[in-house]
Amino acid sequence: MAAPAAHAQVEPSESAPTLEQIGAAKQFVKTRIGRRAFAVVDSDGKLAGLNLHRRFVSASVVKTMLLVEYLRELHRAGRSLSRAERDILTPMIRVSRNSAATTIWRRVGDAGLRRLAKDTGMEDFVIGPGWLNSCRCRAGAWARAQLSAADQARFFWDMDRYVPTQFRTFARNLLETVVDEQSWGIPAAARPLGWRVFSKIGQRPTGLGMLIHQSARLELDGLRVGVAVLTDGDPTYAYGMRTVQGVGERLVGAEA
Repeated sequence: MAAPAAHAQVEPSESAPTLEQIGAAKQFVKTRIGRRAFAVVDSDGKLAGLNLHRRFVSASVVKTMLLVEYLRELHRAGRSLSRAERDILTPMIRVSRNSAATTIWRRVGDAGLRRLAKDTGMEDFVIGPGWLNSCRCRAGAWARAQLSAADQARFFWDMDRYVPTQFRTFARNLLETVVDEQSWGIPAAARPLGWRVFSKIGQRPTGLGMLIHQSARLELDGLRVGVAVLTDGDPTYAYGMRTVQGVGERLVGAEA
């Protein structure tokens, strides 16, 4: 699948997003129902947002961590990426296939995810057997992870640094070519303005309602921005998706 074409239509500010855009996103999130948090790491590397360190069930956004840690393990072992491994990792990211994530998790394990979290400076990531029972996970045990918007925004902002060089093009291509039906939200807001977007969503029902997450990296004219929007207790999937897209629109100046 070819990467989406980028047609720059706006000139980004020297630092993106602006303080005004971040403020608008904060005000918007405050009006939304349910548990919600968002974080943005701007093009200067500064972190801002709302409820930055609140933990949420990860759902499928943790699949990006599985991808990166698996590629790191291949690098440590001095191995290249086999066709069979590509055939597992590709649907895990592009179509968010749970069975593929479970296969990779069985190779990486909780220990691998914790190692990646430590190496990337995550402050809020947790995964362990006790959480499995409380989250009533239906997918693989990777679904028991908890994470925060701050950690996800930082991780996506600096992801290229953690993916081994020989696998970087592969990883970036997967995250940039997620299927259209999972490219709503931040990609839908940013791509028409020329940004390249690398993203991963997560969604599932919980005891509070619907859970909708999206983490993303935006690039334009040498600038990079990391964003994460995490929600739970949404009355419908559409409502949660609108929360995510509303944050994205305000951060890139695309809101109506």
